[in-house]
Amino acid sequence: MKKLLLLALSVCGIYSAQAQVTVQTVQDSISTNTTWTNNKQYLLKGFVYVTSGATLTIDSGVIIKGDKNTKGTLVIERGAKIIAKGTATAPIVFTSNQPAGARSYGDWGGIVLCGKAPTNWTAGQAQVEGGLRSFYGGTDAADNSGTLQYVRIEFPGVAFSPGNEVNGLSLCGVGAGTTIDHIQVSYCGDDSYEWFGGNVNSKYLVAYRGWDDDFDTDCGYSGKNQFVFGLRDPYAADQSGSKAFENDSYLSGTNSGLLTDTLATKAIFSNTTVVGPLVSPTSTAFDPQYTSGVHTRRGSAQSILNSVIIGWPVGLLLDESSSSYGSTINNFTSNQAQFKNNILAGNQNASDVFYVRDGARNLTPTTTWGDTTVAPWSTSGLVGPKTWLASSANKNKVYPTAQTGVKLQSPFNLVNPNPVPTSQSPICYAQATFGGVTRTFNPTKPISTDTTGLGINWNVPGVAPDFTNSKASDAFFTKVNYVGAFAGTQTTTDNWMAKWTNFDPVNTDYSMTNTTEFPTSVANVNNNINAISVYPNPAIETATINFNLIEANQANVSVIDMTGKTVATVFNGNLAAGAHQFEINVANLATGCYFVQVQTTAGSKTIKLAVTK
Repeated sequence: MKKLLLLALSVCGIYSAQAQVTVQTVQDSISTNTTWTNNKQYLLKGFVYVTSGATLTIDSGVIIKGDKNTKGTLVIERGAKIIAKGTATAPIVFTSNQPAGARSYGDWGGIVLCGKAPTNWTAGQAQVEGGLRSFYGGTDAADNSGTLQYVRIEFPGVAFSPGNEVNGLSLCGVGAGTTIDHIQVSYCGDDSYEWFGGNVNSKYLVAYRGWDDDFDTDCGYSGKNQFVFGLRDPYAADQSGSKAFENDSYLSGTNSGLLTDTLATKAIFSNTTVVGPLVSPTSTAFDPQYTSGVHTRRGSAQSILNSVIIGWPVGLLLDESSSSYGSTINNFTSNQAQFKNNILAGNQNASDVFYVRDGARNLTPTTTWGDTTVAPWSTSGLVGPKTWLASSANKNKVYPTAQTGVKLQSPFNLVNPNPVPTSQSPICYAQATFGGVTRTFNPTKPISTDTTGLGINWNVPGVAPDFTNSKASDAFFTKVNYVGAFAGTQTTTDNWMAKWTNFDPVNTDYSMTNTTEFPTSVANVNNNINAISVYPNPAIETATINFNLIEANQANVSVIDMTGKTVATVFNGNLAAGAHQFEINVANLATGCYFVQVQTTAGSKTIKLAVTK
């Protein structure tokens, strides 16, 4: 029996090696135009630099692994380009080279893009953090560093020391000619995304279970971003204080933060949904190093609009700067920075907004009020910030809990998150009566404030966005009729994360390449299916497969041999959303390696199964 078991495992190992075809190690520099194709996998060792004048093209579905021992990192230097165009069904995947089940935060470095766009460094440029040789910054706001579309970046992020880190995706002086959309950064060991100046725009960003901040802006970044989702693990936070947004402008070596300076960080984020560690506002089951959903400091003039911020120790932390940085607060009172048309809900003990000064208590902002200088809005402590937050000019809405207020479907679920609004959410529901006639908001139609004719044209949700103000009227922004990252039409199109994201990268089988030579594409690792497992493995007589469907769907469960032939059909029919379990009879199968495939109309997912006799 032992020999047969080893034979079965050996056969599986042989197949895995065949499926990989070629693992190409990449290290040092790429100085000529290069294409990575999806019949191979690529292993990054150490700092890999794409040098000025060279373009790295990556085909859809390619799997690139970062070496853990050398902290493999991909750096696109100034004057170089990356063209990485994945698709919804074949995203490009950057991940750890550790085996399934053994991957973790900071297994490798991440991706660094360097451009020639303006920053607020007095020298006009700066060297990238983390010990890299590369510089960024310049005067070309239209600079083009290439394209990243439908790309997943898993287990990156190395903090060598405070302020000396490689993030999941670092955008350093990247210009507006660069295309960034449909990116997921998961299990990052530092910030999931960090912008160092530049003005690149982006849409459809996901930060999943990061360690430090989800979205960190510095050094005069002035780009626009829309449709952004962040989800935190309650027990994974950094000693520097973890947040969804950390907004900075001025560091040692940058321009002063006076209001006359045009180089403040003036990024704009609209339609974001950031979910913190507190399932309940009274919860104590989270890492105390979590700080806030938004932390604005050091003279930042960043704006957050039409967004949903739920489940944080503090919703918005306003950190008034020292005089050398200029005034963070004056940026808001002068309307250079805006925090408008947002929902805050379920934050700890109604701590929706807090004010601190000169960095004092910025890691523990909810402690007893004790500033020597009171908030500039009022001489009575927190009354000022709360009044400002809730003012009619800002149009923010506060709810005690996320569940009874915002009413999203399952935003805190780490395995199967669904942050789409329910049909009763104020994001997509409201009623109003005109002359005895009740009208209900229709989320498939544009907003209309017309109340004439008994409100026949009226169509306004409970919490409405605003795309008429100076920050969000730009043509870049899609003028949707909802706040937060997701629509509430109650159709499958509401969730733009479907198919290309993966919320179980720890256990995903990345041993195959993404070509039609093999039974299924590992690029389609979510596709409405997650939490897949099979036990016992190896199996002798029977095995049990468990998996979870995100949405109800037609499903087929089958066993496939190494040639791609279906040797057993386990189930074929309709399945509801949720967990499912099926027994697989392997008594008639020969010793060897097989794949159990779960196929839905949205895609498929497979898992290896060894059979022995």
